[in-house]
Amino acid sequence: MEKRILVIEDNRQVAEALEYSLSKEGYTVVACFDGTAAMNKLQTDHFDLVLIDLILPYVSGINIIKWIKTEHPTLPVIVISSIEEENIITHTFLMGVSDFISKPFSPLRLTTSVKNGLLSA
Repeated sequence: MEKRILVIEDNRQVAEALEYSLSKEGYTVVACFDGTAAMNKLQTDHFDLVLIDLILPYVSGINIIKWIKTEHPTLPVIVISSIEEENIITHTFLMGVSDFISKPFSPLRLTTSVKNGLLSA
């Protein structure tokens, strides 16, 4: 059964690049471009992993992660962000994210993180 990944990224070019890379690896990818759409999608569909940016319209990535860890505590979450502040990165790990990938990143870094995240689920 194909694994389903939700990409939450407001930059459409980045979202399309993620979708392209992950689809080539055999994953089914659904993209949402703002926090509200992502939360609605998470309430109606099943996903095996979430890739999320922290800076999003309407609902922040931090608030979505908090909600996911309450509503779907076993769902792996990987942050993809250009934020480099150590305290924010540390905070996301304390919240329970599987990994934090800094932008820009290589396709290999992405697929390795996704595979590890899915194994930890």
